Amino acid sequence: MDDRGRSDHDLTSTDSASPIHVVGEQQQLSLPGTLWPAGCDRGQSDPLFFAPVTKQQANELLVAFSHPLGPFTRPFGYQAWGLAIDGQAVAVAVSGSTVGARAAGFARREVVDLARIARHPQHPGIMRVMLRLWRDYLAPRWNYWPIRAAVSYALPGKTGNLYRFDGWRKAGVCKPWAGGGTWSNPSRANTMADGIKTVFVYEYPPS
Repeated sequence: MDDRGRSDHDLTSTDSASPIHVVGEQQQLSLPGTLWPAGCDRGQSDPLFFAPVTKQQANELLVAFSHPLGPFTRPFGYQAWGLAIDGQAVAVAVSGSTVGARAAGFARREVVDLARIARHPQHPGIMRVMLRLWRDYLAPRWNYWPIRAAVSYALPGKTGNLYRFDGWRKAGVCKPWAGGGTWSNPSRANTMADGIKTVFVYEYPPS
């Protein structure tokens, strides 16, 4: 998705948010307003780190960062990753299998979809960092099947420059979708602008 979480929502007020565990049971990637566990030193001094998070934890970040599509709810395969700076969560990315049987000319079992990407509103530059990390290091770790390409969709009304400037190719457009097949929920994107999403693809060289 295009650059997310640009709202001025005051994340410092999310005192009720639960901690986000990212590395074992003793390390936490904290949402704003939460504290690291008492007596835990690991990771607190690291200026930057990222690690896997659960779907629930990723969804907490997506909500905190005001992602336009909200939580990731597809009942398909997924992987989620959190990025922290000085112990505070600043970005999240969710990999998923595509909704349609084909995307950007590839079959579902040839690609991985960047279903969600979002950032803390006080860290505007981190979006490009997270996208490049996902493209080069996280997407290829998709463990459901080997991938030939990564795909993502710029939301209606967005230019998609986030992807263009990162080396992705525009592969077409996706008209509003009402649901059906194995997953029946229509997308929130249908109500945004003209409802038409732009499909971008990044192809990996043959291994």
